[in-house]
Order: sequence, then structure tokens, then C-alpha cells
Amino acid sequence: MSPQPKLFTPGPVDVFDETLAALGRPVPYMTDPEWLALKTETMQMLKQVFQTKSEISVATSPGSGAIETGVASLFQAGDRVVTIRNGMFAERLIQILNAYGCEVIAVEGPWGQAIDLDKVADTIRLHPDIDGIAVVGNETGTGVRNPIRELAQMAHERDVPIFADLVSGMGGYDIPVDEWGLDVVATSSNKALEMAPGLGIISASSRAWEIIERKTATAHRGWYFNLVTWREALQRPAFPFPTTPATTSIAGLHASLKRIFEVETLAGHWARYAWAQRVVRTGLGAMGMEAVAPDAVASPTVSTVYKHPKMETIEELRDYLRDEHAMLISTSGGPLASTVARISHMGRAGTLAYVAPFLLAVEEFLRTKKGVVVPLGSSLIGLESEPRWY
Repeated sequence: MSPQPKLFTPGPVDVFDETLAALGRPVPYMTDPEWLALKTETMQMLKQVFQTKSEISVATSPGSGAIETGVASLFQAGDRVVTIRNGMFAERLIQILNAYGCEVIAVEGPWGQAIDLDKVADTIRLHPDIDGIAVVGNETGTGVRNPIRELAQMAHERDVPIFADLVSGMGGYDIPVDEWGLDVVATSSNKALEMAPGLGIISASSRAWEIIERKTATAHRGWYFNLVTWREALQRPAFPFPTTPATTSIAGLHASLKRIFEVETLAGHWARYAWAQRVVRTGLGAMGMEAVAPDAVASPTVSTVYKHPKMETIEELRDYLRDEHAMLISTSGGPLASTVARISHMGRAGTLAYVAPFLLAVEEFLRTKKGVVVPLGSSLIGLESEPRWY
């Protein structure tokens, strides 16, 4: 059997031992008092990660399920939704909005750049009767953070809600949901929360609930991907979920969050990601691989870099790392297809034990396969002025 590869992919991510141990225990029963207490503590920790006082729902679904739940609950057919379109997952958000009959008013932006707020403002002026704004806050397709705080302000100035897809962002850096006025936020378990795939997580503000309740009679939400269904379940303390919950996955998420809060602290968790991002971007840059996203808007959870000028496609590097070092990175799509590598800083990929061997393996590829002069260890330049993690 080939060795388990190290994941530098932007989801799923390599999780820590505490989480693996929790996932390997006997399956908990959903009404067991011990598990219910664990679930309650998990929800409280999620509120701290989101920095919200609102209730949070955790469903058995991927992040896309949480996005669909938010879209279905907040919007309805015919709603006009200004949507930021500057990356691979923005395209998916638009597909989901279209599936629910929304009229998407797309604000186009170049892949690799945060959206131009002046362009958004101009679009809103041209369409004063919008029903909301939707945005992918952290685009793993491009490694870009969009300005969700400013977009929320624009939404509230029009007295409309904002929906934020933060599947790859929440938990990876400081995103104060209540302070910024983010009405509905969707994320998943298998990225910056450092758990296995399977849980879609969503919060909704009191402002969002006013809209959701107002549209209940006319919206077509279905049953499962519907926040009303989940809220009604929360009102039953003895069985606070609409269907059988993913008890083992929630136990794994609990273990991961406990590790984050007790071993790292939440601020320390963010700092580790920021450290890994700086070291990787600095090291790859020193080898001639230019970053896609400018520093000011670069995602702390995933870095994107263009292929080296001596490379024909980025797949050359991807395949070498996989075959020679059992390391998995991702490529991108759309206009960045075959030209860009995506390197995660989430989970174990944000530790020294992963970062240093990864950079040295890229050095080796460039020297041995592309004839690039790369002094041994020159890619580790970012470690010289940074604290070492793990």
C-alpha cells in the first residue's frame, strides 16, 4: 500500500491526532446525555469562532449544502441578488442562486483580485431595488479575500441582507460575524475548523430571521435545506435536530475545536495560518513562483502561485510532489487552469513539519527536473524571521 499522502489541498485537510481519536471511537447515540452535552459545548465553541450570539445550525452536508441552505432560506424566486463574480466558487454560488430562481446581478472582477468596491457601488446605484448581496468571502480558487465587511455595510445601507460563503475562511482568520453585520454565513467542517468532511455549518442573524420568516409563505425552500426546519428542531431540547445527526462527525468537530481553544487559542490558530502563509509565499517567491493574490488581500488559508517560467503546466509540479514525496497540492480552474497551484495552510499543512519539507520538495523539483539554479534551503528564507510552529 502506498503511503498516506500529506494533504496541502484546500479541503479536505490533514487533521490532528485528537480529532482522529474522536472519529475512531464507538458511534455515539444521539440522545445519550454525554453526547448531548458534547454537542452543546460544540455549539458554544462554534459561536466563539463565528463571534456571534446567534444560533448556529450543523447539518450533515458538505459546505455546498450550507450554502444552499442559506440561499434557500434568505432568498426566493425573483429576488434580485448582487453577486460578486471573481472566482471558481463564485460561479458555484451563482449556480445555486439560479437554481432557486433568483435574478443574479453579477459584479465581474478579475480572478486573483479582490472585488472593486466602487464597481459594486455603481452596480447597486443602477439597481436600487435589489433584495440582497451574496459573496464568496474567501475564494480558494484564487487565494483571495473579498472585502466582506465593506460589502455588508453596502447591503445595510440599502436595508437588504448579505449572504457570505465562508466555507474556506471561517476559523482561519478574524471574521467577527456580529460586529461586521454578516446576516447569513455558511462554512464547513473540513477546512479551517480542521475536521473531516461531512458537516455544513450556518449562522443567521436576527435581521436575517425577520426576512426568512417574512418569506416563509412564498419561498420554495424544500425541507432539509431550510433554516426554519432546523430552528424548529432546536426548540425541542430532548431531540434538538430534525433528522439523525452525524454524531461521530460532531464528536470529531468537538475534539478539533477543543484542541484549537485549549492548545492554540483561537488567536493562536489564526496566527499559525498567517505564519504558514507568509513562509510559503516567501519561499515560493524566492524560487521564482509569483503569487496570484496581492499581499493585502491574500487568503491566510490557501496560497495560490503561478507556475515557474520553466514549467509548461502546473500539473508537472503536482504530479512530482504526489509521486516522489506523497504530497498533494491542488490546481485551479477557469482562466487559471494549468497555470496555478493552490497550497493549503489548514490543518497539519500549517505546521513546520509540513511546510519545510514541502518547500524543499519544490526546490528539488525545480533543480532536478527543470534545471533551475536553486541553492539548497533557499526556499526556507521565510523561517528566518518567523517563530516556529510545532
